This record gives sequence, C-alpha cells and structure tokens, in this order.
Amino acid sequence: MHQSASKEQLRQRRRQLRQQQRVRVIKSLWRFLCMSGILAGLAWVVNQPDWTISQPEQIRIEGNQYLSDRAIRSMLAIPYPKLILELAPEQLRSQLFSHGSIASVQIDRGVLPPQLRVQVRDTLPVARIGRSSSLQSQLFIDERGLQLPLSSYRPTVWRSLPRLQLVLPLQGTCPHWTQIYQVIHTSPVAVGLIDCRTPQNLMLQTEVGKIALGGFTDKSRLIYQMQQLDRLRDWQKHLSTDDVELLNLDRPDRPKLQLYPAVPTDTQPSPTTDRTSFKL
Repeated sequence: MHQSASKEQLRQRRRQLRQQQRVRVIKSLWRFLCMSGILAGLAWVVNQPDWTISQPEQIRIEGNQYLSDRAIRSMLAIPYPKLILELAPEQLRSQLFSHGSIASVQIDRGVLPPQLRVQVRDTLPVARIGRSSSLQSQLFIDERGLQLPLSSYRPTVWRSLPRLQLVLPLQGTCPHWTQIYQVIHTSPVAVGLIDCRTPQNLMLQTEVGKIALGGFTDKSRLIYQMQQLDRLRDWQKHLSTDDVELLNLDRPDRPKLQLYPAVPTDTQPSPTTDRTSFKL
C-alpha cells in the first residue's frame, strides 16, 4: 500500500510540473505578444505626422535680439519632414554656434505638439566687410570671424550695425582676426578701417591718419604699437598732412612718417610714386 501511494504521488507531482510548465509557456507567450503589440503601437504612433517637424514654424525661436527668426532656422538646416526624436539638441547647438553670432543656446524638444524650442543669446557683429556704399550688399563679421549678410539681422537693428570696416583679401579671411579686433576695440585711438589684404603689412585708417603696422606677430606687439600710436597722436600738428602718406609703426620703437616725394607745383602727388621717410 505504501509503495502504491508513492507511485500515485509521483504521477501527481509530474502532472503538476507539466501544468506549471504549460502555464509558464502561456505567460511567456502573452508577455511576448503584449510587448510586440506595445512596440508596434509605439512605432505606429511615432511615425504619424503628429510626431514630426514638417515646417519651419514648428521651431520656436526665443531670446534673439539681433538675428532674425528666419536666419536662425536656416542655420539649423533641418530636412523636413523630420521625426522629433531623431533631432539631437547637442548637434543642433553646434550648428548654431558654427554659423551664427550666438553666445549661448538652449534647445528643447516637445512632442505634444511636436516642436523645437530654441532659446538663444545673440550678439551684434563688430565690423562690416568691404567698402560698398550699399548697405544691402554688405557682409558683417563677428569677433570670432563668422560672416553673415545684412538679411540675417532684424531690420530694427540695421542702424545699430557697426561702422568699422574690414577690407579682406580675395580668399575672404583675415589671419588672427580675433586677436587683432580685441586690441583695436580697446585702443584709445579710434579706428575706422582695418585693411588685411596684405598679411605682411596690416593697415589702419584712424582718427590720426593712415597707419602701417607691418605683419602681425603676436597680440602683445600690436598692443604696444597702438600705445605708441596714442603717444604720437599729435604728429599732425608739426607737419602738413598733405605731405604725409602714412605713419609707419612696423618698428614701434622707431616710428616713421612716410612722405610723398616733392613734385612740381602743377603736378598732384601720387601714392604710387617713389617715397621718402624720416624718423619721428
């Protein structure tokens, strides 16, 4: 009797184990089906138009004082339509920093409704490029060297744009521009034009006349040159400015006035003729 009972118990135990295994399989199958349904539903929802950026108006621009909303949106270069979850805020921030006069950026994604919220702190450019008298055709440059057309700025700030002019070489760049501008900007002598066309001879048009600085080597040397220029700002009182072509500060410890040569009275002096110079 005891042996028969033991066999019956073993059969019941095996039936219970088989039943428990079937239950586990069924639960696993239901979990799989539920997860698949949820993932399929999410994929369907995400691919709906309500989760995409399909037009520029879905990018909200806030905080900009100088750059136009349209210009900032164009700097983001988003290909429409674009899933909101595929837009990487850090990548978009880098795009704005590399294309615009912007000091800080914060970008947030929204899904209901889908939109980008772009908060920026923008800055004015520091100089206008070229000598064109037409404001509409001019480019402007910021302290970092980024160039933007007039159309990038709000019309309300056009009158606030800088009057400092920068003349660039054909390749359109000014080596060491950031350091040059930092020195010129803080100089006690007002500068109206910076000519970078010849790297070996940086030229300035200032309140005390035309200045030749030679090639830029380092910021400290340029600071010293501008200090010397401030010390010599009264040189025009001692000579007729019609005789002077420029003040040469290539060697700031030995500044020179570069003169036009003497010419007959019926001939006008020409800056292309031979010149002489003397020490101050």
